This record gives sequence, structure tokens and C-alpha cells, in this order.
Amino acid sequence: MVNSVGLPKGAIFDQDGLLFDTEVIFEQSWIKAGEEVGLPVTLELTHRLSGCGKKELAAIISNEFQDVDAEAMVERAHRLAADTQLAMKPIMKPGVCEILGFCRKHGIRTAIASSSMRHLVDHNLEVTGLTEFFDAIVTGRDVANGKPAPDIFLLAAERIGVHPSECVVFEDAFPGICAAHAAGCRPVMIPDRTQPTPEILDICETYPTLTDAIHNVWNDCEHLIDQAIAGRDLL
Repeated sequence: MVNSVGLPKGAIFDQDGLLFDTEVIFEQSWIKAGEEVGLPVTLELTHRLSGCGKKELAAIISNEFQDVDAEAMVERAHRLAADTQLAMKPIMKPGVCEILGFCRKHGIRTAIASSSMRHLVDHNLEVTGLTEFFDAIVTGRDVANGKPAPDIFLLAAERIGVHPSECVVFEDAFPGICAAHAAGCRPVMIPDRTQPTPEILDICETYPTLTDAIHNVWNDCEHLIDQAIAGRDLL
């Protein structure tokens, strides 16, 4: 379908905490991974870890704790989180159905750009029936540098064939917002576990839910939005 006049041509979505209510799983996994090696991982630290790539996670852990095998701890936390996710169907965040239906109906190319592992992304999309609503999937292992570097969003834009400046990026975490900004995309924050700081607000828009984002990002296409919100049978 040809893209509707006046709409951004690409929409790139983070996964955990943005599409699915899964950030709490990572919080619990980080705390448990720390307990196993006698390290006090706080909730505040898990929030700083949220959304980062593996190398970036290891750097934060190394900076926080001395004499720790940071890479092994990252792998352990990810394994714990993966085991939990693969045994469940994730809860979708408010507005997911509406925004994906809106994008598909109006020819907006879509991608996921997630620091998570590919098999977890595939699992979450499959069990929620969302696979067909994405034109590309990019994960942390597809790029040399994870969030907050721009690599993952640049690659996502390339794979959907849209210039970064014509892409809206939806994120819930600071590293992703910084990455989207660095990539030259339009960053939109939908807060999950953390609220935007003044510094983050300087480089992004923020809305309570994806439903609110539809109305504001595409505010000049209100008649199309109303159709998407009313037509939940799009999914």
C-alpha cells in the first residue's frame, strides 16, 4: 500500500517495556544474577541497565562492582530472563494493537529494534500474533555497538528502506532515546519503569501510552487515527 500523504514513512519500535510489559522480568533477573555472586544489584541499577546492548551492560557492571566477571553476569541475567519469557505469553502494553494496525493500514513501514535476543523477539511476536505487522527485526547481535549508539536504528531504517530522518522511534528507556536521537530519527518516549529527565526531554517527545502517541505524532491525520482506534479488527 502507498504511504498516506503527511505520514512519517517508518516507525521503529523497541520491544521490552514498549510493546510488552516485560521489563520487570529483567529487573528480577538482574537482582537474582547479582545474588548468585554476592553482589547487591539495586532496582535503581536495573533501571540504568535497561535498554542497553551487551557490551554496554558489561561496562556498567564493571564500573559498578570490582572483581566481577561482568560478561558472565550479563549472560546469566539474560539467560534467567530468557527462561522466564519463553515460558509465558507477554502482556501487550496499551495502544500496541492500535498503532500497529494504523501503520499497516496506511503503508508505514515498521521494524523492531531491540537489545533482546532474536529468538525472544520471535517468540513474543509469535505468541501474541504480531509477527506479520513488522517488516524487519533488528537485535543487538546484528550491530557492533548497542544502544545508546545509533547503530541499531540506522540498520532498522536501512532494512525497511526509509531514511532515518523519516522514521519515528518509539522507546521506553533512556539509552534507546539517545540512540534514536543520534541516528537522526524522531525519538518518542513512552515511559515504563523510569520517567524522562530534563536532559531526555530536550531530545524527545513523550506520551503516556502508544495510543496517545498516535494522536500526537500523526495529529494532522485525525480522521485516519479515528478509523484506527475504532477498528480494532485491524489486528
